[in-house]
Amino acid sequence: MSRSGKQRRAEIKQKRLERARRLQDTLSRTAHGRHLPMDGIEPADRDLLARHNNAYGPLPTFYADRIFVCRDCSEEQVWTAKQQKWWYEVALGPIDSQAVRCLPCRRALRAADDRPGSHLLSELCARIRTLGKQGPDTEAWREIEEALVNKWWGVRTTAIATLGEWGDAQAVARLQRLVADHAGGRRWGGWNYEARRAAFKALGGCLPASESDWGVAQYLADNEAGPLLTPLARLPSAFWAPVLAEEWARNEAHRLERLCWLLAAVTTDAAQRQRWRERFLGHPNASLRRMAGFAWADPH
Repeated sequence: MSRSGKQRRAEIKQKRLERARRLQDTLSRTAHGRHLPMDGIEPADRDLLARHNNAYGPLPTFYADRIFVCRDCSEEQVWTAKQQKWWYEVALGPIDSQAVRCLPCRRALRAADDRPGSHLLSELCARIRTLGKQGPDTEAWREIEEALVNKWWGVRTTAIATLGEWGDAQAVARLQRLVADHAGGRRWGGWNYEARRAAFKALGGCLPASESDWGVAQYLADNEAGPLLTPLARLPSAFWAPVLAEEWARNEAHRLERLCWLLAAVTTDAAQRQRWRERFLGHPNASLRRMAGFAWADPH
């Protein structure tokens, strides 16, 4: 009597579980994967993993079939070594992540996501992006202000980008206030960091010439203000004479390095570029001289 497809899948699953248990038992008695049976073992590309992970602990030298309990159906499942290798080295999943649901439960979850109302977050972000194309009015501003205090960071950063799309005086002022409001606690990955980075990115596309002094002050002091280079580089070369004089007298290496890259991006005549280059190349700071050589490198 022939077996059904369901019966065959159940048998395959049982064999995988038994193999995984034997393998885990063997691994518990050895510190490495040498001399282990290759069935259920896959070698790891540690160089590739190191490029895409910032892990504190050692990276794996191999993957082994792993048993886990599905979060939804509570049944034992096997996350095979081949599946792990694909996840970590092709999909580039974080090395500290692992399987939590079986395939049927993942499929059920995706099907549930297709129900009406299951994409409210993405729909809200799409609505906010639409406001950027329609232009600001009282109702649009109300929606943006609500989005800026939403509990989801993605909604907030989308609202910040919309302010950059508007780019009028009120929007620019609101972006500048965001920069000031989130000046404290610039820990990488925190909301202050993300908010400032998003605001500077938005301002990079809309900062008016009337706010150039503010922009220069931010750019020279803040690594996150890199997007401001684009609008600042459009300023005429005459604007930079007092800035250069002031920063030269201040003589702070970090600020001069950023000014060096900024002036190298300014469109000006060859003579002025050469004068700026020679000035930086003559600075006593060796690191600054080296940076000037890169910034004003001869393209030929």
